[in-house]
Amino acid sequence: MRKYTRQTSDSYKYTLANVNLRESNTTTSNVLTVIPAGSKVQVIDSAEDWYEVIYNNQKGYVYASYLSITKYTWRDTLLRSYPAAESNPITVVPAKSEVEVLSVVGDWSQVVYNDRKGYIFTTFLSDDGNPPTAYDFTYFYTDMTRFVNDNQIKSPTTNLITTDLENKFTYIYERGSDGLWKLLYKWECTVGKPSTPTIKGTFYVTGRKPYFGTDTYRVKYATRIKGAYYYHSILYNAEGTEVIDDRLGMALSHGCVRLATKNAQWIYDNILDSTAIVIN
Repeated sequence: MRKYTRQTSDSYKYTLANVNLRESNTTTSNVLTVIPAGSKVQVIDSAEDWYEVIYNNQKGYVYASYLSITKYTWRDTLLRSYPAAESNPITVVPAKSEVEVLSVVGDWSQVVYNDRKGYIFTTFLSDDGNPPTAYDFTYFYTDMTRFVNDNQIKSPTTNLITTDLENKFTYIYERGSDGLWKLLYKWECTVGKPSTPTIKGTFYVTGRKPYFGTDTYRVKYATRIKGAYYYHSILYNAEGTEVIDDRLGMALSHGCVRLATKNAQWIYDNILDSTAIVIN
């Protein structure tokens, strides 16, 4: 016996191709009309392979495979004009928002959000609005390349950054032609001290500053991990003219990840916004 799930009155889907609106939920029933591809239909009920919908004031049934798939964002993310991190943003889609997936292009999903069509990095979508399951960290501290490839970690750009807080190394990867991550650099770094630890998790680059500091120090080439947490240079005096603390491989920062200046600059100059970061 089929189980029906009642849809809310404002639930909509989009047709993926020209599709028959049928009188009942069977392929032998009368065709009421043909709904053009890309049309918006109101969902009334659903049952396994069929949706009961309203289109142009006509009620009928559409086969499920011809309709968009509902997903939810699990973080605030950008709806982009093309399936690339470099493309122009259309709008911000808040976490827990419902989107309708029309197609998948590589690592990107073409979606409709609030009647606006664009692309969202597929990793940011889930069935229930919750983030993906945790990675297997078995090799994180001993073989980072195996870790990133065994876990098939996704990044909206062609790069990936990981930071090992235990051994105090930051790794830069580039996606190869075979789809696997290739190690470009492994750099010693300084991380947060126990009282102000570096955050752990999966993050996405969200901007940068040429420098910041106080009246007692300055850091250069700061690339934001999240909020107040950055990858940045070792410490300089307030004027930025002299190094005052070049220690690496230690846990003594306020939570940011310190790198040799040339390495912080490489990230600043080369890593695009929305690049994935895994810290543990």
